[in-house]
Amino acid sequence: MAEDGRRASKTRNWAFVLYPESAPKNWRELLAGMHMPALVSPLHDRDVDECGNPKKPHRHVILMSDGPITQKRANALMEPFNGTKSAEYVRSLRGYVRYLAHLDDPDKAQYDPGEIEEFGGADLAALLKPSEAGRYEVIGQMIDFCADHSITEFCELLRYARKERPKDWFPVLVDSAFLMSRYLTSLRCSATSKRRSDAE
Repeated sequence: MAEDGRRASKTRNWAFVLYPESAPKNWRELLAGMHMPALVSPLHDRDVDECGNPKKPHRHVILMSDGPITQKRANALMEPFNGTKSAEYVRSLRGYVRYLAHLDDPDKAQYDPGEIEEFGGADLAALLKPSEAGRYEVIGQMIDFCADHSITEFCELLRYARKERPKDWFPVLVDSAFLMSRYLTSLRCSATSKRRSDAE
């Protein structure tokens, strides 16, 4: 029971802040050794407080349990990392995962979602899977990229997305292969027709 007499709240997902200056050097090994899904943000080294002063560099860590656990248990799990003293209740896993890179906070320093680290089988791609509107935005980015870089072959775009944009473009491209393939074919045919027309 909680101190106020109510039943302690439980949830599957808890977060805490890890500071490089106080974290053990082997924090990644400790996290991997928990055999528990977890995600770790890129190093937030450009965050500022309300007054514009730099915040201490830090990382956000999400622990994802298979079953609900209490805050007391979450605090015990995070204790070896010497981070914040009290685990933060995660109300929305998807929302918090997006916060790891400030994806929905344009006024904050932006971090690369490709630098989010996965542990214990955490599936970042599934958690960052874009909404329908987000998918259309990514498709638009790929269309613009192909036009700007004279890419007319699907295999070129696929290789680029897999190597350079594996967490945002690649999954959308795989799911939208027919559309993008047709677009690139049309782009290629249009360029060929223009060359013929110019030659006449």
